[in-house]
Amino acid sequence: MKPARPARPPAAALIALIALATCAILALPGTAACAPTQATQATQGTQGTRGTQGTQKTQEAQDYDALIRQARAGDHQPALDMLKRRLQQTPEDRRALEDYVTIAGWAGQPHAALELATAAYERAPDAPGVAHAYVLALRQARLPRAALRIAQAHPGLADPALVRALQADAAAQLTRTASADARGEAERYVLADRALAEYDRLIPQWRALGPQARGDVRRAETDRLQALRARGRMRDLAAGYEAMRAEGTPVPDYALDDAASAYLALRRPEEAAPLFERSLASTAGQDATARAAGQIGLFYALSESDRTGAANAELDRALAALPTWVWIKGDPMRRPNPAKLDAELVRALGALYQGDTLDAQARLDRMAGEAPGNTGLRVARAEVWRARDLPRRAESELKIAETQAPRSIEVELGQAETALALQEWRQAGLLRDDLTARFPESAAVQRLDRAWTAHRQAEWRTSASRGGASGGAVLGSREASIDTVLYSPPLDENWRAFAGTGYAEARFEEGTGHYAWARAGLEWRGRDLTAQVEASGNRYGHGTRAGAAFSAFVDLDDHWQAGVGASLLSRDTPLRALKHDIRANGLSASLRWRGDERREWTLTVAPAFFSDGNRRLEAGLSGRQRLYTAPSVRIDALLDLSASHNTADDAPYFNPRSDLTILPALQLAHTLYQRGDVRWEQRVQLAAGAYAQQGYGTGGLYTLGYGLRYRHGPAFEIGFLASVASRPYDGQRERSFNFLVDATIRF
Repeated sequence: MKPARPARPPAAALIALIALATCAILALPGTAACAPTQATQATQGTQGTRGTQGTQKTQEAQDYDALIRQARAGDHQPALDMLKRRLQQTPEDRRALEDYVTIAGWAGQPHAALELATAAYERAPDAPGVAHAYVLALRQARLPRAALRIAQAHPGLADPALVRALQADAAAQLTRTASADARGEAERYVLADRALAEYDRLIPQWRALGPQARGDVRRAETDRLQALRARGRMRDLAAGYEAMRAEGTPVPDYALDDAASAYLALRRPEEAAPLFERSLASTAGQDATARAAGQIGLFYALSESDRTGAANAELDRALAALPTWVWIKGDPMRRPNPAKLDAELVRALGALYQGDTLDAQARLDRMAGEAPGNTGLRVARAEVWRARDLPRRAESELKIAETQAPRSIEVELGQAETALALQEWRQAGLLRDDLTARFPESAAVQRLDRAWTAHRQAEWRTSASRGGASGGAVLGSREASIDTVLYSPPLDENWRAFAGTGYAEARFEEGTGHYAWARAGLEWRGRDLTAQVEASGNRYGHGTRAGAAFSAFVDLDDHWQAGVGASLLSRDTPLRALKHDIRANGLSASLRWRGDERREWTLTVAPAFFSDGNRRLEAGLSGRQRLYTAPSVRIDALLDLSASHNTADDAPYFNPRSDLTILPALQLAHTLYQRGDVRWEQRVQLAAGAYAQQGYGTGGLYTLGYGLRYRHGPAFEIGFLASVASRPYDGQRERSFNFLVDATIRF
């Protein structure tokens, strides 16, 4: 007889052990991914049985395991069908229920699992296995708050790690909901605040647990960054990111966009750009639509870092990769790709911010023509109109946008900024109040609030000059002057009171002339009209003389403006005439045509009536045309034509019978630094022309000037200009220099 062969463990047992090991490797924390363990237990429970019944049970267990393995390999339906039949026979079968929940999750059918688990829970709510499976099904169906409620209702049902995961899921769900644009802004902020309160409560508790909750702490801190972004608390977001870095906590790549957006909002683009680049590198090769938001953020970061070439190239790559149309599952119609529209809109606005208003307008005109019902495109086009000094066109564009989305933050912001440009103070104030109440954390709203606050403040303007001349010194040498005026805050929206003083002096052959004045008056600023009236006291060596002045400018539309003025004892009277006690009264009229921000022409006529009987008539035509625009450089061509005629032949002040000045010039403006509302710019002006004076022929006229201007928001601006000139007066060439400083401060 052959010796008996040693007993070997059943093949089903080996398969079950392998399945158990595989499950331990692949299982997700806090899920029922190890449901095949129940099949293993069922198989092990049949070992050692004998007889027909035992063999039948063993075969059932083997079939069970085989279907589980088949499901793990990707063929889910046979196992689901088997489990469903089994649950229909024994609804409280914990093993089958948990396996069904797990495999349904693999198959992308979480709601089918939830339906079955709900039915089982309703039949046996106190059965621990059923309740546990119900919790897993709820979590799998993205209902973490309901899952957490059931778990807390059954103490000991879920282990602490699963409870922490459910708490994190619930807070993350609040964060995702708060980030959804479909909800109203008030509700979004309430949800974001609730999420932040949850994180602020949970993170300290989990930190106290030590290493066992380290992963949960990391997840909560990362999700908290997203909640801070949804709430608009960018400063806190940046601080939270930096705290994680300082503690050595790894920040997942998907959260880098949040930190980068915070740095961008805080005007720290040099720190934002590398984070956007790291985030995009981690998603290389993924869907272009999913990467579009990061590429748009990188575009802004590079643009604000003065790397406009790289910014444009990055966004152009994004546009090339994005499909124009997308297909949604179950919908036979193709739809416009919103990510591509966003990228094209940002590209157009980028051209605007880089100074290329023509390109921005062309892009937005094309886009608005293709999608006339898109509110965002109309708001953007209105922004272009404002940048082009055409606020009434912007107003019309926003009226259309208002009919589509009257409470949109973008629409109201555009309307408020347009109202400020049109001097519609009451409307601007109402819109500002509404926006600051609804969006206090918005950077754009804060910028509007700063502009409104500056408008409501007092304003101090001052200018001072110092000059000298060699040669004939017809107009005086060692000239110096200062003028300062203080405006009150607005009174009843449109009125401002003002008071000011000034002083001028110059040296002449017959001695030094001095002139001091003080003035006070009222200014009206409203839509289409700016007017000012003042009274003054004047001292120039012959006692104190009273003076008065009036001026008004009317905007006929976006292109035309008319102005008139009149003065008694005009401050434009030559200082040399005042030294000889000769006063002048004057009238003025002007007509300005402004095509847009690139070109304008102004015609002025100004008769003056001197107390010595002289009658002077001056006329001028000045113009400006943009020649070149780059992100930080602008070049304009200037032209100044002026002529005058005097009736008196012999006067102690410069008084040509008639003269003509022709002075073309080039002006270059170069932006040295710009961050948000802070701008530092240098200017160079070069002019060469001719001056003709009756009785003295024609001579060359040359000027060269260099200046700097610094602007810090709407409340502070200062600049200086140094210039030299060479020109003839009464046939004698005179060379002069001048240094001018001016400042505007609101407080």
